[in-house]
Amino acid sequence: MMDAMTWSLLSGVFQILYIHVVLGNNCHTFKDSCCTHCNPGFYLTQNCGKCVQCPVRGYADKPNDRYRCKLCNRCEEPLTYVSTCTSTRDAVCTCTAGKKCKDEKCSQCTSVQCLAGQQRDGEGCSNCPQGTFNDGTKLTCTPWKNCSALGGKIIALGNLTSDVVCGTPTTTVTPSSSSATSTTSITTKMGKVIRPPSEESNLHVIYIVVSSSLGLLLIAICVACRQKLMEKVKQVCQKIPKPVVKQAEEEDGCSCHYPEEENGGETEPMTLEA
Repeated sequence: MMDAMTWSLLSGVFQILYIHVVLGNNCHTFKDSCCTHCNPGFYLTQNCGKCVQCPVRGYADKPNDRYRCKLCNRCEEPLTYVSTCTSTRDAVCTCTAGKKCKDEKCSQCTSVQCLAGQQRDGEGCSNCPQGTFNDGTKLTCTPWKNCSALGGKIIALGNLTSDVVCGTPTTTVTPSSSSATSTTSITTKMGKVIRPPSEESNLHVIYIVVSSSLGLLLIAICVACRQKLMEKVKQVCQKIPKPVVKQAEEEDGCSCHYPEEENGGETEPMTLEA
């Protein structure tokens, strides 16, 4: 008869063979010859059952005792796949160009509005690279025009929000009664003529500025002269002596004089003729 030690050894070997043959090699944890947890990517078929691999649209990202796998995410418009789903990892989604995720799991998207001079960069905005521009109507920045390749020259530099302007310098002569003056105009690719400001308009501006300056100077001189004149008048008035008012001599008495009789002496009594 086999001794106890040999029997224990054979029992252990049979148990290992049972686990690998019956339960499979995808069992993570077992107890009493039963699998209690499966490896990632597998699930239990029943109690003390074997581990079966997850189906195409299912996954198990860690050891588990579940009887079915988790359902994979589906990245549908406006979402797109960063990585597809496997038996051990869920699908990773992100938003399409021009939109950004609302949460960490990127379950929803929201529109991204970039300013002029910027372009959409993943879930945000970034400034246009050097040599490109965006006027705010496009999703990405556009390179500046190459004026030399178009047979012209740069007459206006570009920036983040506008393209360079190409054109060809041309010279035209305008005759006048006194002398002939040459003016230079620039014709753009669209046929628009850009002319420098004329000398006549500059002379008008200079005339207005000089006239205004002379007028202000004349007003200032008049005000200063008036103030000096008033001060001199005041000084002359102060030197003139004040008039002395003499009091009228008092008259002797205030009685009225009656006229004396022409014949002098006492008045004779009036007689009547018969």
